[in-house]
Amino acid sequence: MKSLILLSSVLLGLTSFGCGSAEQGPERVIVTGNVTFDGKPVSQGEIWFIPAAGRQAPQAGAIIKEGQYRVENKGGVPIGACQVKITADRPQADVKIVSDGGPEEVPTTQYLPARFNEKTELTVEIESSSEPVNQNFDLKS
Repeated sequence: MKSLILLSSVLLGLTSFGCGSAEQGPERVIVTGNVTFDGKPVSQGEIWFIPAAGRQAPQAGAIIKEGQYRVENKGGVPIGACQVKITADRPQADVKIVSDGGPEEVPTTQYLPARFNEKTELTVEIESSSEPVNQNFDLKS
């Protein structure tokens, strides 16, 4: 009986210390900013903040529209070191796809160099803040 009480006490202690923080996940902060390429706003694309190697945290991202983004889903970007991947799409000139009875679709092309996305060289340190963090990216070709 003593061993059952002891086991119950240990399990209760583990749940009160370990599970509470795991359910909340890592601390996050809303991150906003502007993305330009060669001095012009990126009209449409995506931005992703990916935890640096060795960090156990989820990635977070947002749509870039007219050069602006705001990562706020699930509380924003986990604080700490992140790699940043940015893609930018523009319509392919003179190419349209017409589906049967549907609207015309204009295919897009990703035009940023690979060093900003597939082979990103961009890194940033996201610090804890009670206010949204402003992080701009001025990319050059």
